[in-house]
Amino acid sequence: MKPAILPLLVVSSLVALGLSSCGLENATTVPEPTGFLKSTGVDVSQHSERLPFEHSWRDPKVDMTKYKYIVVRPVTTAYLRSAKWEESKSAAIPNKRAYLKRCSALARYWDKSLAKAFSSPVCMFYKTTNISQPGTLVLEPALTEVRFDRQVSTVGADTITPGGMVSAVTGPPNCAFESRTRDAATGHLITTAADRRGPEIKVVPKENQRLAKSNEAICDEWSRQLMERSNTELFPKVKRSWFSFF
Repeated sequence: MKPAILPLLVVSSLVALGLSSCGLENATTVPEPTGFLKSTGVDVSQHSERLPFEHSWRDPKVDMTKYKYIVVRPVTTAYLRSAKWEESKSAAIPNKRAYLKRCSALARYWDKSLAKAFSSPVCMFYKTTNISQPGTLVLEPALTEVRFDRQVSTVGADTITPGGMVSAVTGPPNCAFESRTRDAATGHLITTAADRRGPEIKVVPKENQRLAKSNEAICDEWSRQLMERSNTELFPKVKRSWFSFF
């Protein structure tokens, strides 16, 4: 298949399948909040048009300019919805124990991804581990839902084959997160966020075409977006991606 034809084919296929209004929508609908967010008492139906998350809230009374530092806590899986682990069942994940082990590995990956994002020079805060400094925020992220790709033994891309477009999009890697940001000195709640994310469609024009976005890539995008949230001057609108063509 010629590379020039591939983008048109993919877009046409998505339109024909109605994925823009059903399959992808299902992958980006925030689920019922876990105890992680419920404990805050925040109305999770709130949403900021500036941010790409299904839920986002910030205390309007807080002066954000007084904060200069941020501590990023390790990603917790304590609130993970593991009851549906069989949706990820495969040769690589034969049981719940293997699933939880894989989720813990993903959480550790996201830790590194967040650390890298918040160390960026365009981040408005200096990343630190010292919670005693005045003007410090504490970001607490939670991985609340994970579905791994069942078609491959490792997290990665699905090959586009006849009839494979549906499974690649409607049976994709899938993740959900919740986060809280507090004042390190007072514990006052500053922001909350939550999102469920399915795959970005990534098309590579090679003989063996691929279409996927791994769980790690989803976490990487969240890391970028959570960091960009802090810089309203450079990022007046924090974007999310759906399609990539190479």
